[in-house]
Amino acid sequence: MKTKFIALLSDFGIHDPFVGTMKGVILSKAPALTIIDITHHIPPQDIQAAAFYLMTAVPYMPKGTLFIAVVDPTVGTGRGILWAKTANYQFIAPDNGIIGWVEEREKIEEARFINKSDLFLPHISSTFHGRDIMAPVAAAVARGLPEKNIGPLLKDYRRLPFPRPAKTGNRVAGRIITVDHFGNAITNLTRHYINARSIFTVSDRVIKGIKFTYASVAEGEAMALIGSFGFLEFSIRNGNFAGVFGVKAGDEVEVITSLE
Repeated sequence: MKTKFIALLSDFGIHDPFVGTMKGVILSKAPALTIIDITHHIPPQDIQAAAFYLMTAVPYMPKGTLFIAVVDPTVGTGRGILWAKTANYQFIAPDNGIIGWVEEREKIEEARFINKSDLFLPHISSTFHGRDIMAPVAAAVARGLPEKNIGPLLKDYRRLPFPRPAKTGNRVAGRIITVDHFGNAITNLTRHYINARSIFTVSDRVIKGIKFTYASVAEGEAMALIGSFGFLEFSIRNGNFAGVFGVKAGDEVEVITSLE
């Protein structure tokens, strides 16, 4: 699927030259492309956080965008690299589950195992497949490489199931998916599981009710609200909720949904 846009997501940070060299490879082979940086501050090796931010970014990208997601703790081992497409987007990523939550937004219609070595850079580092394999393949795909030339169809790629909350009566068990730059603890709970009078317990901290904005409470006060991704998050006004209360990804969240 030919495209004008490539979107990058990684755990590389911006202090080292990793992101820049990937962009250099892409643009040296397809100079007319526009490259969008989603984020390069995924916590190191955190495939779940990467899956979440990839999922939440997808609907806001131009149709046809090719996403390259590089959070790859097993780089250089036997894990594969795949290309996949939905009705509106396409993806290149390690076969480690990172694209699994995309299907919360759009169904993956096809996946292929990237094995055409003539598309790769001449020298392959065992520690930087983002630069040496994914970037040049992405440039070729963006220029219009036929899908059949990417590699064989792949039906058995790894899927990371989205963690569904469990509802029993008026209680819901959820969990923290990730913590953002501000220390907001983002959960797997959407509006469907809560109401305005819900009572939340996270890290032994009880929070009552839902607020609409970060400024709805006094400075330093904790709150629960639906964040911009559409998921419940816990925050402190002008503070760091996760830092103050020692909350981390994977921690359990209990919701008691009051009758309204």
